[in-house]
Amino acid sequence: MPGRGLLTVACLVLIALACISIVRKLERERRLLGQLRARGAHSPETGLALKDLHVDDRDCLRSLQSAGVVSVSQGRCYLDAASLPPFRRRRVRLALSGALIALLLAVLIASAILR
Repeated sequence: MPGRGLLTVACLVLIALACISIVRKLERERRLLGQLRARGAHSPETGLALKDLHVDDRDCLRSLQSAGVVSVSQGRCYLDAASLPPFRRRRVRLALSGALIALLLAVLIASAILR
């Protein structure tokens, strides 16, 4: 089968790009949560104003809001401290299992194509 090496490289690059995309999302979430924690944003009064957020941060805010970690009220976003520990555990579990699956998939693709 000609071009096996090229196919292997293309598949591995796609896996790497998917991993980078997921890591970027996790890093944006981590950065926004850190920003809220640093401000002590645990209520609408101490929350971070939505107008101070960048477009990427607003997109991340929607994701965290749907996960139940961040609440928005009166044009401000703030942390829901009770839901942070379970969210962290889920996020770490997702990152580790995703990395393991990506590694296994890369090994399987490389070995299957290069045989």
